[in-house]
Amino acid sequence: MKRSFLDWNAALGTLIALAAFLLPVYLWQADSAAYSLTVRLVSSSALELPPDSKIHDMQIVVNGEKIDAPYVYSLVLINTGSKPIPSGNFETPLQIRTMNDGKLVTAQITGSEPADIPVKLSVEENQIKISPFLSNPEDQIAITLVSSGPLELTAQARISGVRDVVFEDTSQNKTRPLEATFFAVLAVPCLALYLFFLPTSRSRGAIKIVAAVRYLTTVVLFVSGVHFAARVSGELNYGGSSSVMVILPLFIIGWIIMVLLERKNRAEGPAS
Repeated sequence: MKRSFLDWNAALGTLIALAAFLLPVYLWQADSAAYSLTVRLVSSSALELPPDSKIHDMQIVVNGEKIDAPYVYSLVLINTGSKPIPSGNFETPLQIRTMNDGKLVTAQITGSEPADIPVKLSVEENQIKISPFLSNPEDQIAITLVSSGPLELTAQARISGVRDVVFEDTSQNKTRPLEATFFAVLAVPCLALYLFFLPTSRSRGAIKIVAAVRYLTTVVLFVSGVHFAARVSGELNYGGSSSVMVILPLFIIGWIIMVLLERKNRAEGPAS
């Protein structure tokens, strides 16, 4: 019997296997992202004169203090979860501090969305402290800070329901397409062979392999393929549930390759 290019029995088994993998991942990501707070570095710049400038006596003074190497940072505090974070959930203030020797001079809240979110900020011991406040989903608070010397910023707080306060540096484009391509080249063959050796595929009757070896091969290829696919997602800055937008196309490409391999294997195998 001639088989069409799309073997629907194999496709159904593949889709079931794919759904069995993606559904728990999606549910876990959705639950873990219900309460999420992110501090995002939007921009950073050094307030320096160009080397060929003829001005040599310019000074920058903030609150009566001369700054030798001034830097300006723009931050946004965002509730990236799907549920509100009440002020009572904060066990400690939100702290934004530096991990190097740079000195934090001053910081101010420059805006919020929606407007007039009642939040207080203070600068203490070379760090910013933000008092507990009600943060609804997609609420944003803009913060501008000035430092003497560059800062390596990080954020932390102890908040009920929030595992970690995420700090993101979006001031520079850090996607690495070459690295993503390399991991994609590794991920697709692993996923294709995983689907090829999958016990639900039509290839199981055409390949004489001991069942234990087949299952072990399937597990190794599955873990390797998902690992490399996740690395592709990371190199392209797709995190959390958005990583499915990268992993799913790789699975589809792997499935197409699997169908081609299966057809070729049956065409060259002995007639039954």
